[in-house]
Formats: sequence, C-alpha cells, structure tokens
Amino acid sequence: MQYTLLQWTKAICRKLIYQLSKLTPRSKKKAVFGSYKERFSDNSKYLFKHWSNTAFVRCIWVSGDLRIVNQLNENGQEAYLRWSLKGIYHALTAKYYFYNSYIGDINQWLAGGATKVNLWHGTPMKKIEFDITHGPMAAVFNPQSLSQKIIQSLHAHQQRITPDLMLSPSPLVDNLLTSAFKLNGSQLLHCGNPRTDYYRQQAQPATKNVFPIKQQAPKTPLKSLKQQLHNGQYQQVILYAPSWRDSIQGNPYQVAFDWTALSKQLQQHNQLFLLRLHPNEAVLAEQFSDLPNIMNISTLEDVYGLLDNIDLLITDYSSLFIDVMPLNIPVIFYCFDKAHYQQHCRDMYEYVNSLPEIGPQTSTFTELSSSLIPSNIEAQIRQYHHNKVVTASLEEHGSEAELNSYQKVKQLYWQPTRKDAFSALEAWMG
Repeated sequence: MQYTLLQWTKAICRKLIYQLSKLTPRSKKKAVFGSYKERFSDNSKYLFKHWSNTAFVRCIWVSGDLRIVNQLNENGQEAYLRWSLKGIYHALTAKYYFYNSYIGDINQWLAGGATKVNLWHGTPMKKIEFDITHGPMAAVFNPQSLSQKIIQSLHAHQQRITPDLMLSPSPLVDNLLTSAFKLNGSQLLHCGNPRTDYYRQQAQPATKNVFPIKQQAPKTPLKSLKQQLHNGQYQQVILYAPSWRDSIQGNPYQVAFDWTALSKQLQQHNQLFLLRLHPNEAVLAEQFSDLPNIMNISTLEDVYGLLDNIDLLITDYSSLFIDVMPLNIPVIFYCFDKAHYQQHCRDMYEYVNSLPEIGPQTSTFTELSSSLIPSNIEAQIRQYHHNKVVTASLEEHGSEAELNSYQKVKQLYWQPTRKDAFSALEAWMG
C-alpha cells in the first residue's frame, strides 16, 4: 500500500503524541474501558459492569458511539465520547486500560504510560497476531524488511503495542498467548475470563426453550432480548456463530446454506435459529433475517447473556465453543470452507489437529441439516448432561477415572483451580 505525504505526517505526529502521553500523571483509582467496533461488549463490558457495581475502582467507558455513551449514562454509569474533553482527559489520566482487542478500543494515541490489560476476545484456535505467517494480516505482524517494519510501526501502531497483562485460564492458553503477543510468564494472570465468570457469579437460572415467535431481533440491547425469552415457545433453540473470514470476498454464507430449506426444516420441527455473524461481517446476515424461524442477532453487543437459553451451538473455527463448555452446551462444527480458510485466511495452531472430537464435524449443508434433526440434538444434550455429572464428580471427589473426549478438551481450556477474573485482577491491582 502506498501512503501519501499527509498520511506519513499524520502517522509521525500521532506516534509523537503517544510518546508524550507517557508524561501525564495517572491515577491508580481510575480505569478506562472500551471494545472493538465501538460496541459495549465482551470481556471489558463484563469487567466494567462488575466493578461499576462493586465500586472497586472508578470505571469509565470510552467509545466513539454517542448512542452507547448515552445509554450507559442513562443507566447511571460513567461514559464519554473518545474525543470529548472528558474522554481525552480520562484517557490521559487513568492508570489502567482494559480492552478486548487493541488500545484503540479506548484511545490508541493517548495510552502511553497506562497499564494496558488486553482481555482479548477468544481462545485462539486459528493463529493470531505475531503467530500469523500468511494471509492479509501477515504483513502487519511479520513484515519481512526493515522498511516494512518501519511502515507497520507507524501505520499499524496499536497492533504492535505489547500489553502489560493478559488473562489465561489454562496452561495451553498460557503458551498460546505468550507466543502470539510476545509475552513473558510474568505478563499472564492465571484466571478465568470476565465474560464467563460474570454469569457464573451473578446470572440467575434461566427458563429454557422459550422465545417470542418473531423473525427479527428487537432493536434493543441484549437485556431486552433476554426478557423476551419468557414468551412463546420453540422446541429447540440453535445458535450459529461462525468465525470471521478475513480474506473472502462476497457472502460465503449465501452458498454454504440453503436458507429456504433450512427455514422450512426449522418450522417443521418448531426450532429457532439465531444467526450471529462476526462483527466484521454483520452486514452479511441482513439478507437472511426475513425468513421464518431465523432471527438475526448479529447486531447485538454479545451473546453471553443468552447462552443459558441455547440448546445447540453451531460454529467452525471460532473459539465460542470453548466459552460454552462450562455450560455443557452441545456443539456442531460446520467447516464448509476449511481448505480455503486455512490456505487464504490463517493457519490453525498445531494443537487443534490433535483435539478429541466433542461434536459432529460437518462440511456440507446436507450433513448439517441432518445433524439438526431434534432427536440428534436431544442425543447430544443427554451426552452433555452426562459430561456435566461426571465432571462435577471428578472435581468433587478427585477421581482418576478415564475422561471422555469432552472432559479432556474442557480441561485443556479451563482449569477449575484457577481464580475468577474479578478477584484475580483485584489482587493484582492491589
């Protein structure tokens, strides 16, 4: 990519501003939070909500979306626009930055001198950050020449800022994060994630399988949708949440599904299909959301508040299946473009190839639709309920009985002895 003189000038000036921001005094009693795509979502959202309730530290949400700022203010929470006077002031004077992707979730130019805690937004299966060796992002994280390294340092500023701390729930994740983000062991906090720990601690048991008979997700926050789960009824609720395809043009989901046939099958079995595309692809879901029994929830801030109402998760290379394992939700993997994805998007980490199978592996729509027959889902639910009982017994009695594939994978990602994210962070911050 060729940059103009103006772009070079802006990049150099912004880099200078970042260095100067290291000089401002920062308060340990204040933390700023933000999320990708200007959303109120993911790990930083749940850490913000928890500490806003407990008043452990002054919590300030920073966003470029006025709607989000107003919504939080109306809820009695502190939030400011990124480039408002107060947004700038708090970005310059808060000691702690908590974010889900990059410091630009808050303010990438004013973060110098702040303690940066990258909460990240998933457990890696596909290679991320500095482990990416090919595909569109390889040039950003692994430039091949000195000139390219200088270019990326200036024009991909936030991607090359190393966080001071990340959270890891298991030894496997320890290794993945230290490699991908070039961290050492002291930069890892051994604990869970806010988005999963929040509902373990605070969410009340939800009534399953109750949804309103509507095909469009309401234009309201996640809380409003969850309140509607007490009306109407479907036999089963299915969540489809695929990973982001960062090198594919057009709409891959148009050819991967026969949406009309899927809608008819869902109606026949009284099932609801929740369509949740990655934020970078959310616009692609719009053309499918008018079909009966298919609800587009791609614009919701996140899905974690809905997981207790899900009977089945369909995914591919996304790590969402890891987050639902503590809830014992059955999973189907639909990898309709595996060869293309690995060749043109990103490699998978080597450990993925040796993971035991925890759910059906499908690659065609015919295979997927067969797996969605209610009796097949019910069989998975029964098996996962057995997993839950056995896992609880193992944790309680310390049994050395042989683990099944589900339990083996769960222990790879989740260590029951590790602390919850909130208490671990509070101890770390002092």
